[in-house]
Amino acid sequence: MDFLNKLGIISFILTIIALYALPLSNIGWLIFLPSYLLQIYIFYKTKQVFLIGQMCVLFLFSLVNFFR
Repeated sequence: MDFLNKLGIISFILTIIALYALPLSNIGWLIFLPSYLLQIYIFYKTKQVFLIGQMCVLFLFSLVNFFR
């Protein structure tokens, strides 16, 4: 398994944890942030510009929702 696949698995696991934690507390929004950063890195390495932009927007929304 190559490095990007391992990062993808870590990102997926973080996303599942965040989705589970979101109804329990506000910490779920913070767990999403490293997941998005990993995905941004993966999409950067695979040169998928639209998906980089999408993850940046989701990152910002999660950050804003955490502080609400």
